[in-house]
Amino acid sequence: MLKDHHFAGPQWSIFAADTAAFLLFLFVALKSGRYWPLFAAAFQLLAVVTHVASTFDRHLSAWAYITAGVIWSYLLLGSIGLGAWNTWRGGQLAPSGIPTGEPGATLR
Repeated sequence: MLKDHHFAGPQWSIFAADTAAFLLFLFVALKSGRYWPLFAAAFQLLAVVTHVASTFDRHLSAWAYITAGVIWSYLLLGSIGLGAWNTWRGGQLAPSGIPTGEPGATLR
């Protein structure tokens, strides 16, 4: 819905959506005590940088542009999935939203 199917240049609407998602992931990463949001924000930043690179380098092929977007998307979903799996594996969440564990155990 947001993308231009011609891929003749940068996808401005997707660039705006990716930038907003990056800011959201960055906010979550800075507030979280876990590592996976940092990876999610980093992969989303790479997606934003891919859009910027496409803007400055008009010789970047559509194939490279699309492939980079797909790779960053899969890595982003993988980091979110790994974070969810580790939270599930870690046990029940306390009412505060913090995973319960043994005293002194790291929450990362």
